[in-house]
Amino acid sequence: MINPANIFGRDEKRTNILGAVVLVATVLLIALFSIKIDSFATPGNLRVLLSNSASLVILSCGMAVVIISRGLDLSLIAQMVAGAATFSILINAGLNGWAAFGLTLFAMALIGAMNAWLIAYVEIPAMLATLASAMSITGFFRFAILRGEYLLLLDKSNPAVALLSSSVLSGIPVPFLLMASTLLVTWGLLRYSVPGRITYAMGDNFQAARLTGLPVRTATAAIYVFAAFTAFIAGLVVSSASGTVDFRTVTNGSLLFDVILVVVLGGIPLRGGRGGVGNILIGTALIAVLRNGMTLMDFSTQTQDVLKGLVLITAIVADRFINPRDIETDTVGDL
Repeated sequence: MINPANIFGRDEKRTNILGAVVLVATVLLIALFSIKIDSFATPGNLRVLLSNSASLVILSCGMAVVIISRGLDLSLIAQMVAGAATFSILINAGLNGWAAFGLTLFAMALIGAMNAWLIAYVEIPAMLATLASAMSITGFFRFAILRGEYLLLLDKSNPAVALLSSSVLSGIPVPFLLMASTLLVTWGLLRYSVPGRITYAMGDNFQAARLTGLPVRTATAAIYVFAAFTAFIAGLVVSSASGTVDFRTVTNGSLLFDVILVVVLGGIPLRGGRGGVGNILIGTALIAVLRNGMTLMDFSTQTQDVLKGLVLITAIVADRFINPRDIETDTVGDL
């Protein structure tokens, strides 16, 4: 019988190798950008870097939990925008912040539960189910609610919106607190909760986890609902900062690419079963520094995408060598 508690220590040294390499690469990039760019190693740029990383970290927490269970959620960015749009519509209609937050959270739980139902009960592969979900969500909001428009304005003078972009506790920005809280909840979920232990067991060997009586369908629902919640929180962070909800974030695919890049670079294998919050922080550090440095050096969006693509391919190839598949896990739970 599987003991999910043992999953935490399984092949941990091999998993940490990629994370260590990425950490060294991040330090080297910081040194290089500090030499090449005068404005890089400044307190102002550090604040910008941390601010821009908040939504990426929050989204990566949701994606990491999904991937650890050997799943994939391609609808995460669509959910982020849909959650922010729903909150904005409710706020603009005159609801107070807490009521709008609660109703939107309930709507996000329904979206996450729908993804889980398609995957766990209808048994559609996660990649296809969430891709269809992303298309449906984006299409519904753009044409049924926004009438074909891409942008939805958010009233930054509203007290609820102003709170999300303000600072509390001696100048600590609210987005930073939301990021730290999401990391803490993710750590507790994976490390100490029963659904977290089942998540590792599912990623390690889904068929064995199901045959030993673990509630894998219920756990799948919890996993995808949690991912939907992180998408909503990230959406609040992004929309409150810019004052808009932009559906082009979904169609250009860049943010989803960055989230997957963070998870893989951090050392969480795509075949699941291993990883944690530390891996998310390592991956985010590299991507945040890389994005910030390339932006300051005036690299075009296309050039940045090419470089990030090469980094992702390198990370996947390295992961294949560091965490090779074995006979036990090779044929179950493939994406």
